[in-house]
Amino acid sequence: MSRAIELTMGLMLLVVGLLVLGSTWIGDWFGSHGFDSDLWAWWPILLIVLSLFFLGPAALGNQDRRLRAGMVIPGTMLAIIGSALLYTSLTDNWGEWPYLWTVIPFSAGLGMYAAGWIADAPAFKWIGAAAAIGGVVAYLALATAFGGETFRIIGGVGILTLGLALTIGGLARRLSRKSPPA
Repeated sequence: MSRAIELTMGLMLLVVGLLVLGSTWIGDWFGSHGFDSDLWAWWPILLIVLSLFFLGPAALGNQDRRLRAGMVIPGTMLAIIGSALLYTSLTDNWGEWPYLWTVIPFSAGLGMYAAGWIADAPAFKWIGAAAAIGGVVAYLALATAFGGETFRIIGGVGILTLGLALTIGGLARRLSRKSPPA
């Protein structure tokens, strides 16, 4: 079964690569035949649909748990990155990518966490959680630095919330170790 999945994914990547290489020619051809150029803003939907080829078998397949776990990582990355690209493409806010690129480590971490959950691999869960949290922290820091006033407020509150949570967690552990046995 894994050979069939490998062949299918290889063929899908070849098609995507050919579409990327021929995108200018394809766009010119569609434009000359009367297709609306606003339709091209929806191109990231292809990434989201492609993610379903990974996430579908990972969620519903009868394959080995390790194979399913390996499929969830690229599926999660394609879904989240495709969603971020769809947002920026539809809103034409490409200037947000100085901080929006952090969806890449976030999506990889989330995928690794899900893979660890599927394969029952605690190390993947820890590494995935750390990468996802790192992506969120990087987003908050960069959005605070490069975003507008709204992002500064959201970023500042987010950083304060994270700091408060870590402080309370550290104090709770410290106090639980010092409390007398019951």
